[in-house]
Order: sequence, then structure tokens, then C-alpha cells
Amino acid sequence: MMSTYDVSKKAVVGGAVAVVMLLVIVIGWLFDGSPDVMNGDDSERIAAIRQVAIDGGSDAGETLAKVVASKSSIKVRREAFSGMSHFLKPSHRELVRKTAKDPDVKLRELAVDTLGLYGDKAATTDLIAVVKKKDKEEQCVREAAIRGLAKCDDPRSVVALLDRAEHGANGQIKLLAMEKLLDKLGVRISRDRDPKDDKGWRDLIQRWKQSRRIRKAYEQAGERLVSRPQDLIGKDWHPERRGRR
Repeated sequence: MMSTYDVSKKAVVGGAVAVVMLLVIVIGWLFDGSPDVMNGDDSERIAAIRQVAIDGGSDAGETLAKVVASKSSIKVRREAFSGMSHFLKPSHRELVRKTAKDPDVKLRELAVDTLGLYGDKAATTDLIAVVKKKDKEEQCVREAAIRGLAKCDDPRSVVALLDRAEHGANGQIKLLAMEKLLDKLGVRISRDRDPKDDKGWRDLIQRWKQSRRIRKAYEQAGERLVSRPQDLIGKDWHPERRGRR
């Protein structure tokens, strides 16, 4: 018959073994079990990238940035960039700027959109360069730049948005620029706004050029505001401008 001492001794030994096994598992996870974002096929790497983004460790941003900067497939780099944008740091700025010139249009769109998260003068400069780019650029990238400018505090962002609302490449760009400009002014654009209504649109542009906040932004940006009173078509009938100056 086993004594009480033997039972206790066995329990202690069993408990010690269990602790050791647990430590082995934890140590193995820490050193070998973290998702491998650099090896495997695209599906395996994308799964690993998503896991890193979900876990959100202190080095998640740097881990994903390495993938973005690598020569991995476009699908893998897109996934890594999407994840990295949630852990954005000042040190990532140059990578974001470089990616904004990537041959892949989707990566350019993601990077340009992300530039707006910095919201400072440098980001404003980069985004203005995109919206005013004379070379052919994809619509989605230009739209991303407009969305980014809406997040920037620099008064030049106001100037750029009004400029695109007036001189944008097409009606969709003009409408988005006006929508984001008015968002910055705390105004919601009317649902029936249509840049195809040329006279009405030009009238709306000139009305907002009379706004004190717009004029102040131009002054702070050191830009000349060109008014076109000939574009006014009579009474200020725009619902967005009620009570606004």
C-alpha cells in the first residue's frame, strides 16, 4: 500500500513536470512560434501577416514594414502595408513616401491614403504633388490624395482642395474635393450638387471664395486667391452656405 508520503511526493513531482512542460511550451512559442512573415508561399505569409496585425505586438509595425520593403509578391506587400498602417510611426514615413511611387496602383493608393494620417506640412506637400500631378495617374490614387488632404492641418490643404474643386480632372474629383473641403469647414455638402451643372458649380466655387475662412487659409498659405465675379449668377441660393461667411 502506498503511504501518504509517497502520494504527496508523487504529486509534487508530477506538478514540477507539468510546470517544466508549460515553460517549454511558452519558451518555444516565444522563440519559434511567432508567425513567419518572410517565408512560405503567399497564402502562408498573408496568414502570418494578418496574425501579426491582430496580435499587435510592440514590434508589429517594424515586422510588417520589412515585408513592405522586401521583394515579396504584390499581394503579400499589399497585405503587409494594410497592416503596417495601423501601427504607423514617424520612422515609417520614408517607406510610405517611397511606396506612394510604387508601380502597383493599389499600393500607391494605400500609401497616398496613409500619408494623410501624418497630417502635417510634409504630408500636405506630398499630397498636393499627387493631386496636381500632370502625368497620367489613376483616379483612385488622386481620390486617395484628396482624402488625405482633408486630414491635414496645413492651410495649403484648403487651397489645394478648393483648387481641385474648381479645376479637377473630372466631375468625380471636383465633387470629392468640394465634399472634403466643406468637411474641413464643418459643412455637409448638399446631395443635389453636380459639377456637370457648370453655371451652378462655378457659382458655388465663387461663393466659397468669399468665405473669410477660405480667404484666411489662402493668406496663411501665401497663395493668391483669384476671384471670378463674372461666374456669380445672382442670389446666393446654396443651402450649404446658410449662415456661413
